[in-house]
Amino acid sequence: MFELDVQSLRRIRLRFGSWHFRTWRSYRMRLPKGYRSPETIYEVVLLGEDDYVIAQLGAFFDLRTAERCLAQYDAERRDQMAINYVSVHSRLEDWEFDR
Repeated sequence: MFELDVQSLRRIRLRFGSWHFRTWRSYRMRLPKGYRSPETIYEVVLLGEDDYVIAQLGAFFDLRTAERCLAQYDAERRDQMAINYVSVHSRLEDWEFDR
């Protein structure tokens, strides 16, 4: 299996079979049997003062759906909202390798 994931210029992950290489600590490792990469969830949230999250209004598997949800609110309310990107792991062992 070959997988390349570019989250940003500082966070690049490369996977060859069970070997996992990335640009943040730890730089290389052998993945546990059954490892699954995390899913990215797009979360529509309501923000308070100082960009503090007050409530989650919805969570979606793709960005377009999250943007459509955000567009349903009026312009005044939309200024207080944002889309957060959240990685979701299916097992604790998988999360430990992505910290």
